[in-house]
Amino acid sequence: MATHSNHDEHLDPETKAYNDFMSTGNDYVKIELYLYAIKRFQQALLLKPNDSYATERLSYCKSKFNKDNKTIAIVAAAAIIIVALFIFI
Repeated sequence: MATHSNHDEHLDPETKAYNDFMSTGNDYVKIELYLYAIKRFQQALLLKPNDSYATERLSYCKSKFNKDNKTIAIVAAAAIIIVALFIFI
């Protein structure tokens, strides 16, 4: 007896696509690939523009992505300063 892990078989194509984008986006969030998650949530919002869950997930990912970029910029700036100090001292 085969079991179906996908319960979307009776849904319309738009809803299936939306569910796929949301599922893929949430998978990317779990592994902290926020840029890919942002793209998936944006695609989901193209199908359902007023969906509050997709909007919330998109905002969350943008926030995390911006925070990660700021952290990387600070670390890079600190590394440049340290290297410059070693070169000129």
